[in-house]
Amino acid sequence: MTKTKTPKPFTRRAFIETGIRGVTVAGLSTTMVGQWACHPERDKRTFGACHHDCPDCCSWEVTVNNDRVTKFQASTSNPFTAGKLCNKMDQFPVEVTYHPDRIQTPLKRIGPKGSAEFTPISWDQGIKEVAEKLKTVVADHGPQAVLPFGYAGTEGLIQNNLMSNRFFTQLGASRLGRTICGDAAASGTEAVMGCTTGILPEDIIHARYIILWGTNTARSNQHLWPFVTSARSAGAKLVVIDPYLSETAKQADWHIRPRPGTDVLLALAMIKTILDEGLQDQDYIDSYTSGIELLKSYVRDFEPEKISAGVGLPPESIRTIAREYANGDPAVIRVLIGMEHQANGASAFQAVTMLPAITGAWRKHGGGLLHYTYELFGQALNWQRLEFSPESKNETREISMIQIGQALASSELDPSIKALFVYNANPAVTAPNQNLVVQGLQREDLFTVVLEHFVTDTARYADYIFPATTQLEHWDLMVSWGQNYLNLNEPAIPPVGEAKPNSEFFRLLASAMGFGEAYFQETDLDLVKSAFDSNHPYLQGITFRSLRKTGWARLNLPDPWIPFAQGNFPTDSGKCQLFPPDGVTIPEYVPVARGPEEIAHFPLKLMAIKSTAHFLNSSHANAERLRTEEGAPRIDINAADAEIRQIQDGDNVWIYNERGELKLKARVTDAVLTGIVSIPQGFWSMYLPDQSSVNALTTDRWTDRGQGAALQETWVEVVRMS
Repeated sequence: MTKTKTPKPFTRRAFIETGIRGVTVAGLSTTMVGQWACHPERDKRTFGACHHDCPDCCSWEVTVNNDRVTKFQASTSNPFTAGKLCNKMDQFPVEVTYHPDRIQTPLKRIGPKGSAEFTPISWDQGIKEVAEKLKTVVADHGPQAVLPFGYAGTEGLIQNNLMSNRFFTQLGASRLGRTICGDAAASGTEAVMGCTTGILPEDIIHARYIILWGTNTARSNQHLWPFVTSARSAGAKLVVIDPYLSETAKQADWHIRPRPGTDVLLALAMIKTILDEGLQDQDYIDSYTSGIELLKSYVRDFEPEKISAGVGLPPESIRTIAREYANGDPAVIRVLIGMEHQANGASAFQAVTMLPAITGAWRKHGGGLLHYTYELFGQALNWQRLEFSPESKNETREISMIQIGQALASSELDPSIKALFVYNANPAVTAPNQNLVVQGLQREDLFTVVLEHFVTDTARYADYIFPATTQLEHWDLMVSWGQNYLNLNEPAIPPVGEAKPNSEFFRLLASAMGFGEAYFQETDLDLVKSAFDSNHPYLQGITFRSLRKTGWARLNLPDPWIPFAQGNFPTDSGKCQLFPPDGVTIPEYVPVARGPEEIAHFPLKLMAIKSTAHFLNSSHANAERLRTEEGAPRIDINAADAEIRQIQDGDNVWIYNERGELKLKARVTDAVLTGIVSIPQGFWSMYLPDQSSVNALTTDRWTDRGQGAALQETWVEVVRMS
């Protein structure tokens, strides 16, 4: 649950720590536009970009009249955004910024924890009382009794975690291990390439064999999808590897459905087939890789016939995908985080990342691996200026966000967590082992402060809630983990009500705590401008002033971008590591051990997946329009498993395991394999029966490396309710 370590200079963790991973669409209804009539002589246009934890990071334009938004639309000039926002964001001003339920003043709890009974107070009173309580906690229990809990509710470099990181570093609080998503994937990829950056997303149009591995691109990476379809129009074959019949899989030329958690077996069997049949690019291997002989020895036991039963695929299907991929001209594999949330998540990414080097796919424009892009921004911008506070502090303990329930309920932590600050996050919904999380939030001796737009499932348990600004109301600089366009987010309107940016909350609290360091006095605008203090060639010609005129800019990357055509991997040797130099971090398949009693009681494996079309994680799940369009969550169950349990489509069912239970309607479907059930993530518990969502069932165990969340290692039973 706790671990002490020194972060690398720039990693997926560093990216998350500082803010992260056509036709014009008008975001406002005609009613809104009519209500705030446009007067061209007084209209003001500003630029911004989406703040969500999404690879697309869409650019937008906002028109304002008399400090009210009159028009909200996607950028038509940014070729990646291409004039389209997703359905989650196209009515953002209505459904978030101007929502009638938005918190507009600080709130203080007056009822029992969880009752959502609050009274409005002033900022001065709220900051004063929070500072007094925080000083008491530190005096009585030490600074490590304080835990910040923030993630990617906004990925802006300023509002995500910049000032809060300075504040909690100065305080000496416990650190949050922000590894629930992406770190296991990065760990596996970096073990091979020394980085996570492969080809650029738009270059997928040059590929002629495309594998989307563990990603529902048509739904979760919508602005990449047009480039995929363009490649298909030019003759590319699209293969989707996913246990679930997703919207993307339905449109594939070939849908390959391995058993959940067996991706590493499939990848190693593909490598074995390619090497056995002489389909590898031996010249590329000899020139630009290391460890091939050790890899050959390692994969000798991964014959397709040997792993077929475990993967759930015929041996010939495994051989066919290996042959077709090796002969792709060029071939690209797109990965996101779909196969990360399993016990062998890092190993799966490590094995898959070897494939482009073995086949020499890196040689050609559009060939290789398409993964993250955040490292490009880390190199271009003055990242060190933004990442941490200037003064180094003593190392402090780390608490895993994945095991936040254990941390809050633990009697063994010394000191125990006595104060919790939540911002850019909704752990009562998004953290696994949900019932344990809620149990911890209910503690009367846990002082909880939440910065939010709405009274979320987490905010219901707060002692104080402070109103946060939305993306239309503050400065920020938006980078992306899924594309290569930099965006300036300029405030379009003054803050609604008494809302303040996250950064300002921590400035005020720092002052009340007596922290006089100069870096607490820097304004958001100062911080945004400081990021451009860089002479890196990727930033050439891109300045704060230029972005105010355009809103966005493409990083100045070499064209064409073929980064590893001649090796030059950022490893110690400069070569792609087909077998790790340490001989330890090898891609392994280690199934989770389960006893006979557990197998008998909980025989069905649960996939808790991001399959909703209208929510992003837990964001927007309170918007009535989007909830209505999404519909109530259901559990997908295969017909064979349903027949055994006498379940018919539409029946009310009870889903349970040792951690919790849910009551939902069943959907009997071939979208899941036998022995597998699936429930979507993102729904707020307060809107569901028995106040529970899917994370009431999920495990809080870690992945093999990277301290990722092995959410899919969850087993349940499903019973028809009479």
